[in-house]
Amino acid sequence: MTAEQRLRTAGILLLALTLSGTLGYVILESAPVFDAFYMTVITISTVGFAEVIDLSTAGRVLSVFLVVLGVGLVFYTATAAVELIIANQPKRRMKALERDIDKLSGHYIVCGFGRVGRNAWQHIVDDDKPVVVIDNSPDKAEQATEAGALVVEGDATHNEILQRAGVTRAAGLVASVAQDSDNLVIVLSSRTANAGLLITARANEGEAEEKLVMAGADRVVAPPKVGGHRLAALVLHRELADFVDLVHGGRTVEFKVEEFLIDHDSSLVGVSLRQSQIRGRSGAMVFAVEEPGGGLIVNPDPDLVFLDGARVVAIGTDEQLGLLRSLVDSA
Repeated sequence: MTAEQRLRTAGILLLALTLSGTLGYVILESAPVFDAFYMTVITISTVGFAEVIDLSTAGRVLSVFLVVLGVGLVFYTATAAVELIIANQPKRRMKALERDIDKLSGHYIVCGFGRVGRNAWQHIVDDDKPVVVIDNSPDKAEQATEAGALVVEGDATHNEILQRAGVTRAAGLVASVAQDSDNLVIVLSSRTANAGLLITARANEGEAEEKLVMAGADRVVAPPKVGGHRLAALVLHRELADFVDLVHGGRTVEFKVEEFLIDHDSSLVGVSLRQSQIRGRSGAMVFAVEEPGGGLIVNPDPDLVFLDGARVVAIGTDEQLGLLRSLVDSA
């Protein structure tokens, strides 16, 4: 029997006892109906108010009967009510979570909160972007909740779960569950639901990469391959490793790559790379420029002039890229 059923049963029994007591006082003591009802209520609740009718021996026996059964029923009803409140707490939390997710737009979705998914979630959060986590493991969902994530517990291969995470309003999605076949379904379902979604998928096996791209993934990352390339770079090209990772104060500081759009309001429109002094003013390094027509210029000439609609690809730390963002956005 559920908590709701127990509470309903207790309420019915308590009502039946109240009616029985009222009828008993009317029959045994010839009391008015309201006085009999009042007497029954104060007896069951044991509030200790004075009797409103003179009781015979039969009336006192009825009062004892009401006290014994009434106290037990009141206690049982209160217990059932508390159990119902506790049982409904997850539902209330879920509804509150759904309301928070429904308010999101342009957010990111991370499917899977394993080692890869957790790191992806952390990077997105560190970039101050809203993100929703999907995981069908109660333990992983609880871990994500404790970490402060908005969590939808369920199978991300199901359209209903993706809809609950707001896939139609999202800006990007990371498919990082353990099985390549599940990632394939997630990518396909997400692309169908949102044609403009930026999708990055995890591939454990090499043959899955091409399939994920065909399913609609914009980028595919194979953690084993990336890890292997990184290990090889560390041992073969120490100077490259030192360029990518800097140790400062005992912790690793990683450079990031970011793309910036130069629109008509930017102060860089019509200014050459040399004149912009991006390197000196922000510390970030421009290594590619995509011109409005679609041409990509790698390692651009210092005399290259930034055009309206150009995209600048730069590398630097979070602080350096933040300064460059300010330069690009300033009018």
